Amino acid sequence: MADYTLTATDEPCAVIRASDGACIPPDMANRDYNGDQFSPGYIQWKEGGGVPDPYVEPTPPPPGPPSDAEQLAFDHENRILTLEGKPPITAADFAAKVKGGAGKPAPTKKK
Repeated sequence: MADYTLTATDEPCAVIRASDGACIPPDMANRDYNGDQFSPGYIQWKEGGGVPDPYVEPTPPPPGPPSDAEQLAFDHENRILTLEGKPPITAADFAAKVKGGAGKPAPTKKK
């Protein structure tokens, strides 16, 4: 593990200092980034042969429980299906149906 970790694939970017977890922006006026003769910073560490750990994209968190509005819509959909004599759908099928229809206008009936 290196002393610093990149926060993006290309530099200049902020770096995370391993010793204390500080996020250091790529600002030459920042002593933690550029340093000085009394306190070397990231630039001096890198010029001295340091190689930062590469950026690793974080894994997205698992989906949480449905919101109240999502649960209400799911329950409503299944009530409608029951009234139509159709079997209920699963939460996963409902989520796929909603996601697939996002951004599409509602169908209109022609008179």
